[in-house]
Amino acid sequence: MIDENSTPEEIAAWKAQVEREAGPAARELNETVREQILAMAAAEGWSESQADWLDKLAKQPLFQMVADGVSGSEALEKAYGLARRKLTVGYFDHALDEGKNRYTAFLTVIDLEKQIVERRGAPPPDYPDAILLEACRAVEAAAEGGSSSEEQIATGFAVIRELMEKPQQ
Repeated sequence: MIDENSTPEEIAAWKAQVEREAGPAARELNETVREQILAMAAAEGWSESQADWLDKLAKQPLFQMVADGVSGSEALEKAYGLARRKLTVGYFDHALDEGKNRYTAFLTVIDLEKQIVERRGAPPPDYPDAILLEACRAVEAAAEGGSSSEEQIATGFAVIRELMEKPQQ
């Protein structure tokens, strides 16, 4: 399975396997799906290189879902959502791998969110420092509780949503 940890060699091997097994129809479908994923990513504000990664991360789950009988459009939406989460988690984990603390790793994801929003021409979210600090504390607590990186990020954003909905005093 190809994921954010796949090497270029593994990706190439997977593409070669698809090529051998499905031939020209798969190439055409692969390119059509790529165009759709890149268009979706551009509309959301992902950079070109990020969109390319979204394409790579979405392909295998997409084709597996279709093989399992899920409709093409539903499979595309689900696989694209999985790819977005994997890429976001990749940013978080990369910050940790570089020796950054969990607060900084979560703030890296917040910065990613702001960049994406700005690229699509919308005003970026402006979270107060106190809310970001609470979210970072929640991320740290989730990590201490054994939550996955994806769950830690979700916890941080849940705290942000909750606190942003409360009237500020």
